Amino acid sequence: MRKTVLNRSKIRLIMFISFLILSLCISSVVSFARAQRLTRQLNASSQRSLSSLSSYISSINSDLTKGVYSNSQAMLSEVVNNLTRDASGAKNALSSLSVSDLRLDNTFKFLSQVASFVGSLDRSLSLGHSVTDAQRQKMLKLIEISQTLSSDISDIIDSVESGEMSLREENESLESANRDILSLSKVLGDAEEQISDYPTLIYDGPFSDSIGEKESEMLKSAQEITSEQALIKAAAFMEADTESLKREGEAEGSIPSYIFSSGGSSIAVSKRGGYVVYLLGSSFAGEEKIGSDKARENARSFLEKNGFKNMTDSYYSVSDGICTLNFAYSADGIICYPDLIKVSVSLESGRVISLDASGYIMNHRSRSISSPAITEAQARSKLSPLLKVLSCRRAIIPTEYETEQDTYEFHCEDRNGQELLVYIDTVTGAEDNILILLYSDNGILTK
Repeated sequence: MRKTVLNRSKIRLIMFISFLILSLCISSVVSFARAQRLTRQLNASSQRSLSSLSSYISSINSDLTKGVYSNSQAMLSEVVNNLTRDASGAKNALSSLSVSDLRLDNTFKFLSQVASFVGSLDRSLSLGHSVTDAQRQKMLKLIEISQTLSSDISDIIDSVESGEMSLREENESLESANRDILSLSKVLGDAEEQISDYPTLIYDGPFSDSIGEKESEMLKSAQEITSEQALIKAAAFMEADTESLKREGEAEGSIPSYIFSSGGSSIAVSKRGGYVVYLLGSSFAGEEKIGSDKARENARSFLEKNGFKNMTDSYYSVSDGICTLNFAYSADGIICYPDLIKVSVSLESGRVISLDASGYIMNHRSRSISSPAITEAQARSKLSPLLKVLSCRRAIIPTEYETEQDTYEFHCEDRNGQELLVYIDTVTGAEDNILILLYSDNGILTK
């Protein structure tokens, strides 16, 4: 009897221990899974913050470059405002990094110094003072550091995304990047700056995103067409039979249109005037058999054949076997950037596969352009002495107030070979804008 009781006790003890071990195992698995999920969330958050930081640092570099070569108080004041907000946005991104042992004191110090420096520059400008050579030299030093930091962070992001670098390795690399900033802190001193959000805008061509929402002169004076008439225009544009096009409905918005599709491509024809608003084809082409020069020639011929006359190409980009070119209307040697058409050409077939004429339709009209109040030589004297002029032409550019400005467009180069476009008002002689040219294997863009 006693033996039976002992056996039962042993069984209960074994069952209890087994249950305890099983519970601990389950708890460990759950905890491990929870830890893994938390780690992934932290990694994703850190990567987003690093990406934002990279964007802000790149913008700081662009703003500083524009500041070095700007020669007017209005433009410099705009650069100062942009730099202040860029520095604040970068500090906000740094604060969002979910890594407790990351040593970013010198990075914070660098961003604070940027804000402090531009703050003192802003006060100097408000008193009517010009930028001194010493201030330009400080901006050049800041540019050098921002370039180094931007490159380091981009490498870190690439390594993390490819799995070649862990979060710990990422921290160590950032610490290494910060050591390069240490010498700058001894030169400029430290300051504090309030954090705020700042959206950046990167152009894929001069003023290519400045279409605006104002009423189109072309559409306002044009007659409304029927869906059948639009179908005929769409078929002619696509060099297809009307029977092969499918009606996809209508689109409203700033340019009300009829929508059709055929063979994987879609096309929109405006209800007023019957203008082709866009053609959308495949976003990928096969083997590249022609170069960008041939693509440019094909795009220009295509535009002329379809009634878009006097179009001048400016900048282009190449991606996935597609060359996308920006064309703007030109009259009497004056390029009108608001009248923009984007054309995409397959580098495999050489055919135009996409087109966006919304900028042209919204802005094109007969303009009465007055003679400039200042000469090209007078406008040239407004440029920074640090720039070498490569060429000059008249250009109509859009403003943020949905108006247009008549300018001299100076294509310039600095001592390091960096190319810029500087726009000088033909009436006041003021700097209206500065764009930085970006050359790569994939095209020519501006920022």
